Amino acid sequence: MRAKSLLEEYPQNVVGSFWIMCGYGLTQPRLPDWWIDNVLEENQAQGIIDAFEKGYSLEENDLGFCIIVIADSSNPANLSYVIQHLTMWEGEGIALLKIMAHHNIPAHTEVTDPEFFLSDRYGEQNPTYQHLRETLNHWTVQVWEDYCSYLMSVHGHGMFYDYCKKINAVKDEVKATVEKGDKPLVLTEGETDPIYITTALELLGEKEILGKVDIEWVGTSIGEGKSINTGDGGLKNTRDVLLSNPKFLTRKVLLLYDCDTNKSNEDHDLLKIRKIPQQKNRKVKKGIENLFPDHLFTEQFYLPKTKYGEYGEENKIQEFQKMRFCKYMCEERRQTEDFKDFQIIVDFIKECLGTITY
Repeated sequence: MRAKSLLEEYPQNVVGSFWIMCGYGLTQPRLPDWWIDNVLEENQAQGIIDAFEKGYSLEENDLGFCIIVIADSSNPANLSYVIQHLTMWEGEGIALLKIMAHHNIPAHTEVTDPEFFLSDRYGEQNPTYQHLRETLNHWTVQVWEDYCSYLMSVHGHGMFYDYCKKINAVKDEVKATVEKGDKPLVLTEGETDPIYITTALELLGEKEILGKVDIEWVGTSIGEGKSINTGDGGLKNTRDVLLSNPKFLTRKVLLLYDCDTNKSNEDHDLLKIRKIPQQKNRKVKKGIENLFPDHLFTEQFYLPKTKYGEYGEENKIQEFQKMRFCKYMCEERRQTEDFKDFQIIVDFIKECLGTITY
């Protein structure tokens, strides 16, 4: 829970992670090539998840630990580490990887094994080496710190370089987004959110608001259909950048979170943060789609998909077609009654326009 909470709440501070599957006593056999080669994947965490879904296995190597590398927000060169013992199952390793994949946090699998680290540090004839290699329970905090620093110095150069580029790119992107207009700005989590909100304003008789406010999806395109600083993590990054650089706030900004995020409302000088209240007992539990009635989510918006388990078993699931549903609701159907629960968003935007002073 400690590692999970850290990744969910402070993804912008996480440089990356090292995955060392060696057992607790450093006695496991060699790891398969697919695990080591995963370091070449663009989204390493997602690569591991995909491999497990295809039936790839670590066999006897599914016990080990993940080292999460954290940078101080005021001084990125000041690094600290969270060491998480785990097994590669849904409730532990895969659960952490899913959060990392969402934020594209590196998950390095080509690392120096603890036993080789001990050999390098102490020499195989040293009693300390023999003592420490028997079980990780003998390791002191100082040994762990040394090992973590060793991993970062040997394998983490590129990871840290990419992290520095990323935080500067996010800062520049937030500054450019706020500076490019003078109307109050509403930033949402998802690509379809501005489309839904614009349609809701039109259908609910609030068209005049459209000329007085900019509504955009947080994040920026980096080409080839890819984006950075998106979703709830993008909104959190935007909040942190704007509060730490108040000179960037040249206009009113409203950050609008989906109902499934763990976020409280906040009021700052030119910055407001609001979370859309969740509509209870709805078929769709997350995203802005939670505001729509159940009867609208028909079979045409769900495509079949096969998910493979750890033993190669096939599980048939359905995948929701978000953009297809959005185009249908906003371009084809366009019924006012469907959008009635969007009134809460309209009220939030009116606050941003000054109905409530801030």
